[in-house]
Amino acid sequence: MKKWMTIFVVIIGILTLSACGNSVVETKAGDIKQDDFYKKLQDAAGPSVLQQMVYEKVLSDKYSVTKKEINDQIDQQIQQVEQQYGISSDDQLKAVLAQQGETMEQFRDSFKDNAKLQALLFKAETDGIKVTDKDLQNYFDKNKDQFVQVKASHILVKDEKTANKVESEIKNGGDFATLAKKYSTDTGSKSKGGDLGWFGKGVMYKEFENTAFSMKVGDISKPVKTDAGWHVIKLTGKKDKLSDVKSAVKQAYLQSKAKDSQTVMNKLLKKNDIKVNLKGDQYKGLFDIQNTSNTGAPSSSDSSSSDSSSSSDSGSSDTSDSSK
Repeated sequence: MKKWMTIFVVIIGILTLSACGNSVVETKAGDIKQDDFYKKLQDAAGPSVLQQMVYEKVLSDKYSVTKKEINDQIDQQIQQVEQQYGISSDDQLKAVLAQQGETMEQFRDSFKDNAKLQALLFKAETDGIKVTDKDLQNYFDKNKDQFVQVKASHILVKDEKTANKVESEIKNGGDFATLAKKYSTDTGSKSKGGDLGWFGKGVMYKEFENTAFSMKVGDISKPVKTDAGWHVIKLTGKKDKLSDVKSAVKQAYLQSKAKDSQTVMNKLLKKNDIKVNLKGDQYKGLFDIQNTSNTGAPSSSDSSSSDSSSSSDSGSSDTSDSSK
């Protein structure tokens, strides 16, 4: 997703190198000339970059997207990155980025072009689809596990004896957040009073998940054992009604009804009569309608439509501290 954007930026940079001379790199073994570098880069990435640019151009001619829609796409794509690499929160992601000398703002900006393209394509794929509240309610009822989320805090300790001690102190009036800071071994959440944020099903250990999703808001669990240790869980929020997650349900419903992205792009390419003036065999037939299915046309389904959040290390089954 990020690769073609990075290559595009590099290509633009190469086009401005004329003011710096003909050598991109100088070495004792010989120089790398600007023309050679540009040709290699164009051969490797030119068709992909050009294709993405043309798709955005023809989509933008018919559809428009708001800043919020683009930001929603960025949020989804960053959430996918966090889930893929076992990053439990935006705060943890910021820390990882800081180690590489990058800010969260810079990281979000790197997704902007792709997010706009995905948002435009989603508009095209779902153009003309009517959505009623009844449709959304039926879809929610059939796919409830996909959308229901809870918010919880926990205190993680190594053994049952300590867990029982923590539970006893809470029953005797101890403040949960204060005890989390005192006892919890989860470095990702203890400084926040054990807060794990919002999460859906399939994120936490099964024992943790089963307990959390069966609780009522305000409940505090008995000690729960997982491979990470012993947890005392406090449920602080629950989204289990359509009204709580209507935006996510609508997005998923539209995606389920969306037209095929290749069909959408075929129609737009045919309408716009694309002509490529660049030389090179790699560009021949790039936008021929009959070959579109082989050109890697983007699909809005590449981006997740879920609003569920990742969670902190010690409750999650996807992180290094709690790996199964």
